[in-house]
Amino acid sequence: MPYLVRENLFIGNIGDAAEVLQNGSTEITHILSVLSSASISFFSEWKRGLTIPTKEIKKVYTGGSVGGSASVEDSGDGSKSCLLSDKLLYLLEYAGKDLKLVRMGVPLRDMENENLLDYLDVCLDFIDKSRKEGSVLVHCFAGVSRSAAIITAYLMRTEHLSQQGVNKSLL
Repeated sequence: MPYLVRENLFIGNIGDAAEVLQNGSTEITHILSVLSSASISFFSEWKRGLTIPTKEIKKVYTGGSVGGSASVEDSGDGSKSCLLSDKLLYLLEYAGKDLKLVRMGVPLRDMENENLLDYLDVCLDFIDKSRKEGSVLVHCFAGVSRSAAIITAYLMRTEHLSQQGVNKSLL
């Protein structure tokens, strides 16, 4: 069961997200998935037989040392083009029952050498926009590391709190 952190802001684990994606939710309209793979197939690899319908909105790639970014664009004839495809920054898609949820998949592994800062701005912007349009569930695999770090950063930015201030506000 996702935990309500603030109005329209939930934290959870992969099981919570799978439940919302499979069955829908009266409260949650957006999902930020921070897993080792941005692909929705991660869920079916986690739990056999689980299928979640999706419709891709866009994929955004970093530009590597160039510092730019590029996105995969639909050219209208069904083909896709990508100007600079270095490393996937995020995948945005409609997902779940009746494709009513907006899901952002961010490929971030739970490892010391992963740099959360590479993804932080897009995650925080997605949370902000999602809360204005409805509510958002931020999840990683266990719901304790990547998702908690992102929510902590979000609260630090939006509520102008220190890390300790965020921690105290959550107790």
